[in-house]
Formats: sequence, C-alpha cells, structure tokens
Amino acid sequence: MSERLTDQEIRALAGAFATSLSAVQLLERAGLDRLGQPSWAPAQTPLAFWAEVNNFLDSGGLPDGRQRILAAAAERYPANPVFAQARASADTSGWFTAPDDLPMPYTVLALDAVRFSRHGTLVQLAWRRGLREVVDEALERTGIPADAVRLQDRGDGFLGVVAAGIPKARIAADFVRELRIALRAYNRTRNDTGRVRLRVALHHGDVIVDDTGFAGQPTVVAARLVDAPPVRQVLQDIPSEELALIVSDELYASTVAERLRGLDPGEFHKVDVVVPKFSGTAWLQVPAAALSAETERAGAVTDDTPSDAAGWDFLISAAEPDESWATWIAWELEAHKYRVHIETWDVLPGSHVVGRLDDAIKHSKRTLVVLSANYLQAEWVQAEWQAAWQADPNGMRRKLIPVRVAECEPDGLLRGIVHIDLVGLPQEAAATRLVEQLKRSVAGGYRPSDPPRFPGPQG
Repeated sequence: MSERLTDQEIRALAGAFATSLSAVQLLERAGLDRLGQPSWAPAQTPLAFWAEVNNFLDSGGLPDGRQRILAAAAERYPANPVFAQARASADTSGWFTAPDDLPMPYTVLALDAVRFSRHGTLVQLAWRRGLREVVDEALERTGIPADAVRLQDRGDGFLGVVAAGIPKARIAADFVRELRIALRAYNRTRNDTGRVRLRVALHHGDVIVDDTGFAGQPTVVAARLVDAPPVRQVLQDIPSEELALIVSDELYASTVAERLRGLDPGEFHKVDVVVPKFSGTAWLQVPAAALSAETERAGAVTDDTPSDAAGWDFLISAAEPDESWATWIAWELEAHKYRVHIETWDVLPGSHVVGRLDDAIKHSKRTLVVLSANYLQAEWVQAEWQAAWQADPNGMRRKLIPVRVAECEPDGLLRGIVHIDLVGLPQEAAATRLVEQLKRSVAGGYRPSDPPRFPGPQG
C-alpha cells in the first residue's frame, strides 16, 4: 500500500490539526519522535506542513506512517469520515506480535497507589478511575500510541508492558514527567482523602505477551521494586510528595546513566533492595520536595501567600499564535521546580474554559505575559493580565511579568512594566536570561556575587 497521503487526507489533516502543537502531538501518537519530525516553518500554512509530512512519508521516514497517522487522527476525531475510513483499513496491532509466542524485549512499569486499602469501596473506585485517567493522559501527552501499552489492573494500581518499538528513555523521562504533571493537576482539586499518591517502578527485559496477558521474570522484578521499602519510605518521609520513582539497575544503565532525553544521574540515589523473589541494586529518584530548601535559596517563589496554599507559581498568558513560546517557557520553568498553569496543558477536553481560567487567575501567584504583537492584538487574553495588574497596581509584588518574545511596542498599562527581553537570543541564552530574571523578580532584588570592575584607572 502507498505510504503517501491522498489529497483528501492531507486536507482533512490540515483542517483538524491546524496548529504546530496539535500536529506534533498527532505525529508522536503515530510513533514519530518529535526530534525526527518535519519542522513547522514560520508563516507556513497547515496545508504546506502536511504536504511536507507527505513527502517525508514517501521517503520512508516512518514505516506504515500513513496508516498510523490516520489511525491516530481517527482516535482524536472518530466522527471524521476520512479518518474513520482509514482506521477501518489500518492495522496497528503489530506492536505485540511475536513468532511462536517467544519472549520479546519490553519496558515494564508498575504503579501502586499509596494507602489504597485503607479506604472504603467507593473511595477505592474513585481512586482507580482517577488513576486510570492520570495514566491515560500521561501516555497521550507523551505521544505513546494506546495500542503500544498493555496494562493489568492490580486493584491498587497497574502492571504494564510497553512495546519494544517505544524507546525506554521516553518512558523513564517523558512519561514519568507527564505522569507527575497529570497527577498534580488531578490532586489540585481534591482533599487528602481523594488525593492519589503513586509509587512507580520501571524495568525492562524479555516478556511473553499473548492474548491473555503477559508474564516473565521482568514483570516480577517490577512488581517487587514498586513495593520495595526505599520507595515506600520516600512518600512516608515527605507527605507533600505525590510520586516516588524507582528504576532497576539495568534500565538505569541504558537510560539515566546515558543522560538520554534529559535524564540526570544526579537526581538518582543507588539503593539496595531485598524483597521476596528479588534482591539487587536499584536507583531511587530524589523527589522534588527534597530539593525545596535549595530551590528557595536559589530564588523560588517566596511571597506572602501561605505555604500550604493550592495553586501555581505562574499563570502563562499567551496569544494562540505564540503557543510554542508559551509551552517552551512552561517547560523551562517546570524544569526549575516552578508550578505552572498553561492552557495548552492544563485545560483538558470537557473542561469549562472560562471556569478553569477564573480558577487559574485566582490561584496563581504571578501572571507571565508572552509579549508580542499577537498578544497586544488578542482580545481574549486581556482579562488575564488585567486581573494581575489590578491585584498589584503599583508593581510592588511583581504580580505581572511580561516576557517579550517578538518585536513590539506595548502601550497603555503594559508600557510602564519592565519586561524580560528574549528577542533575538538563541535557545540557551534565552533560557538562562528567563530563569535568572524571574528569580530576581520573585526575590524582589538582586546583588552580584562578585564585585564590579573598578571603572577608573587601573594600577
């Protein structure tokens, strides 16, 4: 079958996935890593982008790419007749096929909810539904196709295998990151009883997978690791932590130690695990809460908001054409342990947009404006920055922080606010300036660590 999309299919994709973010996420769900995708050039139309994708498929860039893309599109828009027709003829069930039922390499994951058995049946049912929602959302945001993962319900959690075609580093880095984000969003609106806290274990090895399920020593190892005393102890010692991660020595060596996908060996501690049916070395990720004191000293958010208040450090306000800037900024801030609300990630299908926006404005310590000509012309975003300005009209608490990402001349109230300027900076310099300037703004002052150079005659 031809790998090329038809003209009708290109038009359907361009209409349904007309922004760079939606197109990137679709291609990831189809199995194409973000770093290997065709780029969405400035001022490029959706039709031109999908035509470029078509050329990429024609050159063999993604095996079975046409079917995978259309099948993923059909999952998102099942009523679309073009996608539905393609889904009917597509075959994406080959993730778990093995000749003669031989073992094949898989990434194995185990997830257990803390204190599950202490609650009644109704709370347990709510927890199980919530946990599945969190896991499904994390998988979708990571771009892992649903049919590449098989999960077994263990009552208080899940034991699962991820197909060999999905790189292990995407599970250890991207999936765990998205799981933390989804879990945090889920818990924000729940009290202590409804709050879900997770232990997560990752391993890899040869597993037998068939129509009845999966079995093999790697699944036993993952199930033992998730119950190991070191990972349990993390959540006992740090009540504010929501997720504790432990990985096997084998998986650590092939992902974390290689620093793949931004994994940092400095965030992991070596631990000895001795449990029934398993004893050996594993690696425990240092939880964010353990770094909180250091983060505060480095300039994390410190204002008059109670420390136990729910909410976000920053609400990111951006016009739709600047969505890529907003997500890049959000990523950089969350990498530095800030809590960020961004519509692209936090307003999910079925949510009431106005209600979520009102909640975000009320419970965000600061509003960060992605400043550009697009922003100045967008009516929808005006309520976001004006609410922050009204809460701090003299700027003493720096509730409103503009970050200029394109040439523009703000007027009115925005003109009088000093902004962080990223225009023309390369990525690394922009990231450094963004974080350093935000730390200064949040801390309310700045003093250099080294003495300034004497401006007069030397010697």
